Amino acid sequence: MRPSLIVPLLLLAWPIGEIAMFAWVGGRIGVINTIGLVLLAGFAGVALLRIEGFNLMRRLQAELAAGRMPTGELLEASFVLLAAFLLVLPGFLSDILAFLLLFSPIRRLLVRLLGGYVLVRGGRVDRREATTDGVVDLDADEYTARDAARPGGEVTLLPPGDDQGPHRP
Repeated sequence: MRPSLIVPLLLLAWPIGEIAMFAWVGGRIGVINTIGLVLLAGFAGVALLRIEGFNLMRRLQAELAAGRMPTGELLEASFVLLAAFLLVLPGFLSDILAFLLLFSPIRRLLVRLLGGYVLVRGGRVDRREATTDGVVDLDADEYTARDAARPGGEVTLLPPGDDQGPHRP
């Protein structure tokens, strides 16, 4: 089967599967209990979205402050947020998929499988710390030149690829 046919068939089959699950579960435990389960899963999803959203922001800030790109953490946390969103959606198939995504080994397996297909863009993450010789590497829009006669010192600029000595602007 061609990959371009899989997505439309999945979009058609998913609601049919959810309706079939509603009918099956409703026949087993009753309509009121089925509605209660759907509402309980929805509230759990909203709580998980809130809690995991804050945890994700805290972890991302910690990783960025340490100068690391949080690709693995970001991808794993996105699966938890997807699980929370799936819990909010009414339906038992989405809840089953959400509970599978909440298990850490399954998330790590998905990160390993999909990690090679994720490209992180946005430049480098660094803290602009001086090297041992006191040189800080800046881009052209990250500095301003000051006059040596003024209190505040002098900025020495080296054009890209020119290591022959300091140049004044």
